[in-house]
Amino acid sequence: MSDVEQAAIPCPFTYANGRRCCGVIYRAIGYGPRRNGDFAFREDVRKYRLWCSEKDDHEGSVSTRWSKERMEFYPDELAPGVEDKLWERGIVNQ
Repeated sequence: MSDVEQAAIPCPFTYANGRRCCGVIYRAIGYGPRRNGDFAFREDVRKYRLWCSEKDDHEGSVSTRWSKERMEFYPDELAPGVEDKLWERGIVNQ
């Protein structure tokens, strides 16, 4: 496995038929209280919204008004180590 493949954060999206998305996360926004009108700091983040290389935020893949929430996660819902990788690589709040 190459360094790029090891460094990639797999998309957590699962389609209705159980198939996992094969994309990787390239962008994330951390939602929480903002300091000085800027983005939330890591310790303040209450929820993350993720975008993947295959389908961005997967909106529209589920025909409900809740479809966007399929790519929103509380920190404890992310796979172990994912939150650290998001911040280490500067992916959050791009």
